[in-house]
Amino acid sequence: MYMRRKCQECRLKKCLNVGMRPECVVPENQCAVKRKEKKLQRDKDKSVSTTNGSPEAIKSEPEPIRVSFSSSIVSELNQSQTTQSREGTELVSKLPVNGVKPVSPEQEELIHRLVYFQNEYEHPSEEEVRKINVANDDEEQSDLRFRHITEITILTVQLIVEFAKRLPGFDKLLREDQIALLKACSSEVMMLRMARRYDAQSDSILFANNQPYTRDSYNMAGMGDVVEDLLRFCRQMFHMKVDNAEYALLTAIVIFSERPSLIEGWKVEKIQEIYLEALKSYVDNRPKPRPPTIFAKLLSVLTELRTLGNQNSEMCISFKLQNKKLPAFLAEIWDVNA
Repeated sequence: MYMRRKCQECRLKKCLNVGMRPECVVPENQCAVKRKEKKLQRDKDKSVSTTNGSPEAIKSEPEPIRVSFSSSIVSELNQSQTTQSREGTELVSKLPVNGVKPVSPEQEELIHRLVYFQNEYEHPSEEEVRKINVANDDEEQSDLRFRHITEITILTVQLIVEFAKRLPGFDKLLREDQIALLKACSSEVMMLRMARRYDAQSDSILFANNQPYTRDSYNMAGMGDVVEDLLRFCRQMFHMKVDNAEYALLTAIVIFSERPSLIEGWKVEKIQEIYLEALKSYVDNRPKPRPPTIFAKLLSVLTELRTLGNQNSEMCISFKLQNKKLPAFLAEIWDVNA
């Protein structure tokens, strides 16, 4: 899902959507024939060139098939090609010996901004945390745990919203799309934040009130259905040694993900691609030795987050069926009453 812009089939669909005629597509068997003919022609030209020693003896290749696009698309493609050509020339001289593309200055600045805002919106204020820790005398332990988790979740989602609003590119989106992204991503981003707060020794998650929440804590709060998958996800992220920059980039990628209700989904996709490329460059250049498949593993995390997000939605709906009241803020942002 997150790599479909590299997929030939998806690219073909996009071309068809903007007006390319289907009959302009050359079948694969014809492509194979043309490749074979070109190879034979090159071999022939090479032999002629060697025999005659004259560049004029080399024949030009047949003119490629031209496809008609709208003027706006042609303009955009020309601009993109000019930019890529200029950037490519600059990058060639910067390539290290091992051939890995370095992190560009723009990507480096982007990563620094993301890590800064991630730390800035990591914890709620002490005053807000103190309000949560106040216990009612008649409150049962299970109700106390449930209230703690839900009220801390409210503070966490509010921090996620503030973080998202400061992401480069977020202010370029329609307000309707901003709201759609925030409502859809909040539970998934929350899982990433929990993974960052995972304590391997106690196999628990340290909440904003600095209390460790274990499997028993979740079971007591009536959330045992999701805790096993959540803790497994946290362990996985811990073993992959995901650092703060990778967490920040993954969070941005999750926020700028395609969602069903988006009006300008293409714009979200373009922004996400910038963060995907930054993550790839960062992972490739990270000094600590890690397996070469680490980037693919990080992308697979995005799919797991969708699953965890869906589980969270199902749990919220089950609370409603059990007459267990979810705070109005969470019910609204997760569309529990929809």
